[in-house]
Amino acid sequence: MKNFRKKANIAIMVVAGMILIVAAVLKIHQLLAEPIISKTFWESWFFFVMQIPLEIGLGIWLLCGLFRKAGWLLAVSGYTVFIAATAHKVLIGAASCGCFGTVEVNPWITLFAIDVPVVIGLLVFRPVGCKLLPPPWPSAKHFFGVAIPTFILLPAIVGLLVFNRPPDKTDKYEVLRPEQWITEPQPVKSPSVIEPNIAENSQQGVITPNDTAAIEVITPQPSSPIKPEVVEQPLWPMLEYIDIADQLTDGIQIVLLYHYDCPNCQEAIPVYDQLARDMGTDQGLRFVFIYVPPFAPDGHDIVPEDTPALTGKMSDEKKWIFETPLVVLLIDGVVVETWQGDAPDFDTIMEAAFGE
Repeated sequence: MKNFRKKANIAIMVVAGMILIVAAVLKIHQLLAEPIISKTFWESWFFFVMQIPLEIGLGIWLLCGLFRKAGWLLAVSGYTVFIAATAHKVLIGAASCGCFGTVEVNPWITLFAIDVPVVIGLLVFRPVGCKLLPPPWPSAKHFFGVAIPTFILLPAIVGLLVFNRPPDKTDKYEVLRPEQWITEPQPVKSPSVIEPNIAENSQQGVITPNDTAAIEVITPQPSSPIKPEVVEQPLWPMLEYIDIADQLTDGIQIVLLYHYDCPNCQEAIPVYDQLARDMGTDQGLRFVFIYVPPFAPDGHDIVPEDTPALTGKMSDEKKWIFETPLVVLLIDGVVVETWQGDAPDFDTIMEAAFGE
């Protein structure tokens, strides 16, 4: 029985270590393949750069069998944290757990097919008869044969990620920078003022300090009026990728771009939908919901089918990387203001549209 428990402990430690390494490798692929946009530190590029070496290091530790009890304690602690993080993704209705890079895995599957079974296995088949810290010390050949390659590998991975950050735009994806859509108003050129030259003709006389007679000054008029040069503001660049772009270039439009699995979108859309219902369609402005790919399966769209707001979709020719919800205030197709990550209330939008 004791021999069986030892083998079972080794097996579950190996499985736990392999899962960590596979997850870290897939995260490396994600960070090299496309940028990551997030306001929260826990889903940011910097956090992943720190997390990946830790996952690989712990995975190697569990596989090599060094200091087995200490490795077991770290594995139990790490997978317990994974359970909490994955359970949070389940509660907010996320489409993917985010554990495996660009490979989307339903958080329910990750939670109950990976994280929970691993923790149960680690607790049931914990190492018996092992000390937390040495002695006895492992053989120098075993220790340094694992430690030296690991200490070379982990900094190399960090350097690879730091010096190979992907660009913001390729044929496959594009990072949206809403702050770049807002352009400063262009100055309008004033018409030139033509001053009269009363000394041009000696017959008209020249005004001097000694002149006391009233002199009639004739102000020449330009032959044709000089019109100011008006510079038109550029339209929202994303209009060419939206299927209802022709309906967004006239009047005031409050556009909300959303993903179906975005928790903040799920909170904002009912509020904006109710505003659209309360205001009707004759108030001089419209609410617009733009669905951003990847699209949900049929019947899972979070915008009500009977919404009075205008609805449309963005092109799926590439992946659009930005934080949702993204609210864009348009006046005649020109971007006036944007809000990313959190949908503003109606008063804030009106202040941006009409405030001084």
